[in-house]
Amino acid sequence: MTEPYRHTVQYYETDKMKVVHHSNYIRWMEEARVYYLDMIGWSFKKLEDSGLVSPVVSVSGKFRTSAEFTDVILVNIYVTEVKGASFVLKYRMYRESDGAFIFEGESVHCFTHEDGKFVRLERELPGLFEELKKQMAEEPFPA
Repeated sequence: MTEPYRHTVQYYETDKMKVVHHSNYIRWMEEARVYYLDMIGWSFKKLEDSGLVSPVVSVSGKFRTSAEFTDVILVNIYVTEVKGASFVLKYRMYRESDGAFIFEGESVHCFTHEDGKFVRLERELPGLFEELKKQMAEEPFPA
């Protein structure tokens, strides 16, 4: 498991009610995914240099409580499923100051060549496939 991704809520991310606009949670999931892949040794640059991209297939989320300007949000991210050409990530976001559970989400990603053709990860990048499998084996969302 990697250290949580840290994000400080910026003023522009809030709405007229002084809470974070809902669209930003999806952005933070993306930021956390980029951070996570970097932390496990498979940065986006490394993926792209190998000729692969990893588009989003689906994304979902559930709001638990609001975040506000200047809150520091910790994003825990876990691999929950790895298949030949896709993987699933789960996210849990907490406010650092009081541990409040803010948001939980899930994203599904596939792997393709830049021309859009699907990639069997186990065959074409076995190192990444094995690392994602290894990450999946770790205890998700510890207490």
